[in-house]
Amino acid sequence: MNGSSKMHYKGWEIVPQALPIGDSKWTASCDIERAGTDGVEVFEGATMQFVRESEDDAIAAACEEAIRQIDNLIANPLVRLA
Repeated sequence: MNGSSKMHYKGWEIVPQALPIGDSKWTASCDIERAGTDGVEVFEGATMQFVRESEDDAIAAACEEAIRQIDNLIANPLVRLA
């Protein structure tokens, strides 16, 4: 997966963003979004920034956190992301 891809998970889209930060390291985070009756609902910055040695590793860490966030929203839909 690269930083311009979306990943579908349980009716949500995970949208990763990754940037090189020097010292051969990458930082990545994810937005999550879902289509609803009022259009697309986007949770920007749903994950914190993950710094890793490679772009793939940074994106993988951010996507794992996004999956946890989605599972939490599904388990308790009254809780909103902070």
